[in-house]
Amino acid sequence: MPKEPGLDRAAELFKVLGNESPLWLVRLLDGGPMTVGALTEATGMSQPLVSQHLKTLRQTGLVTANRQGKTVTYTIADEHVTHVVADALIHVHEPTPRSRGLTPRKAGIIMSDTHTQAEHTVTEHEHGEGCGHEAVQHGDHVDYLHDGHRHALHGDHYDEHDAPAEHTVAEHEHGEGCGHEAVQHGDHVDYLHDGHRHALHGDHYDEH
Repeated sequence: MPKEPGLDRAAELFKVLGNESPLWLVRLLDGGPMTVGALTEATGMSQPLVSQHLKTLRQTGLVTANRQGKTVTYTIADEHVTHVVADALIHVHEPTPRSRGLTPRKAGIIMSDTHTQAEHTVTEHEHGEGCGHEAVQHGDHVDYLHDGHRHALHGDHYDEHDAPAEHTVAEHEHGEGCGHEAVQHGDHVDYLHDGHRHALHGDHYDEH
């Protein structure tokens, strides 16, 4: 099978973005045009280093420079680049079997459940005022009714759950030494209880 056209240029793109500093500059420029001085102040990097990274980004066609009088501002040349960086960040924040400390067998079960429950990501559709879905107060946060289910924000995605509260904190509080396996889930920890993941919501645990 012949090599797909453009692979060499794609490799060069990843080579340029294979360093934390230019990635940071791309993320900052995603918010709008900025000068070298503003980027230097925002990152804490030296002005010569910022200028060097910007030069490389310009040579690769990732950013453009616009001069108005004595002021030069830098802008993202192609929004596809910002999507690549954003998707990479979403990927690295996703829990993996190794980070959860699970065996492949257990990971297969839990990962499958996670993919079923994670109905959509924040980038696909962000719930909020005017999103078209009914807001429902749920303990100390708000869920949204979507296709007949409650969607709860967990990190960079929404979980879909419609199960009743299995138990309250007063009845049984999950935690170290509670007897149930802890599972890292986005920015919080769930607990495996009777084959289900229990997530703390206010004064009770949801089963999903």
